Amino acid sequence: MNTPRLSKPVTGKASEAESRQITELEDYFDDAISVEVAAEQTTHTTTVRWTVRQLRAIERAAAIVGMPYQTYVKDAAFRRALQDLVDARRAGV
Repeated sequence: MNTPRLSKPVTGKASEAESRQITELEDYFDDAISVEVAAEQTTHTTTVRWTVRQLRAIERAAAIVGMPYQTYVKDAAFRRALQDLVDARRAGV
């Protein structure tokens, strides 16, 4: 099966709100988590089980933004984790 790919990545500009959100997430990560991970410079391999439907949706979305689906999943999971950490901090958790 051929994985759909764009001939070049989609380009565009983030809105002010998106830029602020990413900056906030990066600041949170830098301040709150960097100490925890400073000693951990190794990478870890994980296995995730997907249904065919889930994987096809991920592959299509990754192709639209011009990146391998593995990178897309890693990026999406990391962004979600950062957002959840920010939300938890705001809620006092």
